[in-house]
Amino acid sequence: MFQVKAKLWFEINDQCIIGQGRAELLHKIKEYGSLTKVAKSMKMAYSHAWSELQEMSDAVGGPIVETVTGGKNGGGSHLTQLGEDILKRYDEEIRRLQEYLAKRNTRSFDSPHEFGR
Repeated sequence: MFQVKAKLWFEINDQCIIGQGRAELLHKIKEYGSLTKVAKSMKMAYSHAWSELQEMSDAVGGPIVETVTGGKNGGGSHLTQLGEDILKRYDEEIRRLQEYLAKRNTRSFDSPHEFGR
C-alpha cells in the first residue's frame, strides 16, 4: 500500500533553520534545561549540538538558546523568546501537515498502477 509522506523544514535564503532534528533538540532543551544532558540523550557530541544552535541563531539574526555557566545551581540552558516562537511555529505547521496527510491518506494506493487514476 502506498501513502503520501512529507518532511517539513523552514528556510531563510536557502539555509535550513529548523526541521525534525533541530525541533527535537529544542524540545529536549526545554525538557532537560541542559545542553549537556540533551546531547547525551540524543547521542550527539555537545559541540555538534552547539553548532546546530549557532547555525540557527546566525540564520535568524538572534539567539535561540541562552546558557548559564556553572555557579551555585550548576548552570543550564533555556530557549529564548525567539527560540520559543520558532519552535511553536514549527510545531503548529507540522501538526497541520500531519492532519492534511492523515486525511489525504484515507485513500491509499494499493498498487503503482493506481497513481494514474
